[in-house]
Amino acid sequence: MAYREFLDSKGVSWRVWSTVPSAGTRLRGGFDQGWLTFESTNPESTTLRRLVPIPPDWETAPESKLELMCRSADEVARPGPSRQQPSAAESSDLG
Repeated sequence: MAYREFLDSKGVSWRVWSTVPSAGTRLRGGFDQGWLTFESTNPESTTLRRLVPIPPDWETAPESKLELMCRSADEVARPGPSRQQPSAAESSDLG
């Protein structure tokens, strides 16, 4: 997995890395060949984006090109905590 960090033209800091699924993994929408994940690192903007397919030159591309890739990536929901059991506050509301 390759990894980079960059600052976009609006001053937002981003991490970007490639993810390639293991052989035999079946995914839809072109994800079977891998994708780039863009994650903003600013506390006020915790955006997560994915881009498929992985551009061949992303590891050496200038930051301006990484920003264009990031803008064209689809925003995705961040995985949240598991909600299998109610929190202490929720439990006290039940009784």
